Amino acid sequence: MMSCLSRCVACLVLALSPAVMAGAVERERVRLDSLERSEADFKLGVAAQRRGHLDAAAEAYAKAVERDPSFVEAMVNLARVRAAEGRFDQADEWLDRASLVRDDYPDIAAARGLVALGRGDAKLAVSELTRARVVEPDDVEVLINLGAALIEAGLWLEAIGHLDRAARLDTTRSAAVLNLALAHDHRGDAARAAFHYRRYLDLVSPGDPEREAVEARLERLAGRVPHAVKAKAPPEEASEGNTPPDINPTRTAGR
Repeated sequence: MMSCLSRCVACLVLALSPAVMAGAVERERVRLDSLERSEADFKLGVAAQRRGHLDAAAEAYAKAVERDPSFVEAMVNLARVRAAEGRFDQADEWLDRASLVRDDYPDIAAARGLVALGRGDAKLAVSELTRARVVEPDDVEVLINLGAALIEAGLWLEAIGHLDRAARLDTTRSAAVLNLALAHDHRGDAARAAFHYRRYLDLVSPGDPEREAVEARLERLAGRVPHAVKAKAPPEEASEGNTPPDINPTRTAGR
């Protein structure tokens, strides 16, 4: 038989249960709303980053993480933005934070490689981007950045293999084509370099910041190998040499 005290406790539990349940429902509603807003902020960040509006992108990604502290993708993208701004220490901080949440997230290594490239540490960049490529062998951004790192490390032939794959996977990526031209140019293969420089000019707009330097480089190459500039396809044989162009390797900072 239930005692008086037991009956009172039971009544109290029954009386509180609806309130407790209502509180739990409200907390879940708030949590889901926060996640939805976080996702919306992330999308705004991606759009701003693609337009080159880095301040707006950083603000949106930061809001996304504030609403959802486990949002690894937003942390990594914010690190990419900071790297593009030259704020490498801040980029490292966001990547460290992302690693604490999910250390197996594949884009962390790719982003660390991008940061290393920005700092001019080609050896570390090659190491990090090679790790990223193992996980995502057909990621065009990883291939382009790995190619750029290999160019800076003086490993031009290895760079060509990755950049050629990137250019085949996405024929619209001008960065892959420009870096491919640079790698051939560094090797002294004027004909192939000219062919890919022409491809690059066909892909980019008249206002592209690298266009003038590429056109000037093509003029110099035309003086060495006149037929190369008009070639419709690169010749089969490559010549060895070391004639560095006046163009810096191009990298991508975001997806």
